[in-house]
Amino acid sequence: VPSKLLSLSSVKGGNITRMDLDPETYTTLNSEILKTKRYVRDAVSIRQSSSYILAELIADSFRKPFKLFLLPFNIIRAGYSLKRERKSVADSEVFFPELGRINPESRRESIVFFPTNGVGFGHYTRCLAIATKLQQKKPEAEIIIFTTMPTLSAASNLGFITYHLPSRYKYGGMEAREWNLLLEEFLGIVLTLHRPKIFVFDGAYPYRGMLNAIKGHDTVIKNWIRRGGEKSSSNSIPDDAVTKFDALILPGDTVPNPSDRYGSGKSILRVNPIMLIDSKETLPRGSLRQKIGCPEEAVLCYVQLGAGRINEIGSEIDITIKELLKIPGVIILIGESMLGERINFDNSRVRILRDYPNAYYYKDIDFAIIAGGYNSFHEVLEHSIPSICYPNLKTGRDDQLARCLVARDAGCMIVVRNRTKKTISAAIKRISNEKNRNLMKEKCKILHRPNGASEVSNWLADLL
Repeated sequence: VPSKLLSLSSVKGGNITRMDLDPETYTTLNSEILKTKRYVRDAVSIRQSSSYILAELIADSFRKPFKLFLLPFNIIRAGYSLKRERKSVADSEVFFPELGRINPESRRESIVFFPTNGVGFGHYTRCLAIATKLQQKKPEAEIIIFTTMPTLSAASNLGFITYHLPSRYKYGGMEAREWNLLLEEFLGIVLTLHRPKIFVFDGAYPYRGMLNAIKGHDTVIKNWIRRGGEKSSSNSIPDDAVTKFDALILPGDTVPNPSDRYGSGKSILRVNPIMLIDSKETLPRGSLRQKIGCPEEAVLCYVQLGAGRINEIGSEIDITIKELLKIPGVIILIGESMLGERINFDNSRVRILRDYPNAYYYKDIDFAIIAGGYNSFHEVLEHSIPSICYPNLKTGRDDQLARCLVARDAGCMIVVRNRTKKTISAAIKRISNEKNRNLMKEKCKILHRPNGASEVSNWLADLL
């Protein structure tokens, strides 16, 4: 304010020093601005609630009587849109403060990954795979893992900064709206504190709290990793979700991943299947056998049928183990999920491995019995492990059957669709033949692909 104007006022003027943050330093979080943003979030939450939207629709119809005739149809349409969370951006356009960021253009050489938690490790593993390769290419870059997965130790041990927000179901009776507010505030603080250049989301469905959190960070390059293999009957994505991202990263699969499902006008990066451990990174043969006390001459079968929390697979495990024990010289290694309950099986030929990632030990595996999930499927192919696959037919989005049938047709996998004692026994007898296993191992090479994690990390390194 000019000094002449100040002299006419009773208010005493002073100088305010502008703080331009060094890109190498963290920002300052101002408690008053954080409190203001919290009030803004509460107001936005109310405006996005079903009761407010419907009440606003009715009130607007009474203000403009000609709309009364269309009110019943508008209510039905609004209800359908709310159910599908397709509320347009224009209806909820609210200014979000920059949460205390002094210079929003000042970005650090930092990247935030946000993998969600599904029934397994798919989203989490893909982000770790990319982050690990990026760390090797740009060791000076700061890599942050913000996730709803409880297994932060894997990311922390790799040297990444980690933040954990438990999923909504860990809170007793918490509504989705409340959890999204919690996610929005927590993620907003992380983005403000680190001032990243890039944000990477890996999940099947974008949370509303996440979309609100990234909304005010216009200079951040936002990417969404969406793997293929989705069923055609799976729910579509909200209209305004894709518009919040600058690019879509589509990891390869044996099942096509059409980009037209995700809207137009977005940058599309298609890459090979993303895996955490390359075949050259596995431990030498004998490392696992020494760890679990398995004789070198034994045939080691790796059994990994998911987290044990989906579709009651316990009976299938029981039948599988009993049929495997009928084969002389076979030692069974059960891959116990870090997300599942502890497994106990009282037999001298059964071992339990609770570790992550188990792919480090794949040189010791003679054959495997797996579910049809993205990670396990592509790992056994990459490491040329003859396998039996039990595709899960009851998943909401993942078309495991279509994925595994490609490997079956290539001759490197036995697919058991209808699991009974008879079909499981027949598959195990077939793969227990060493000649059949050697042939399947050679056939795996047909489906070998370079690791897509390197492709994505190269692209992100260029962006940084």
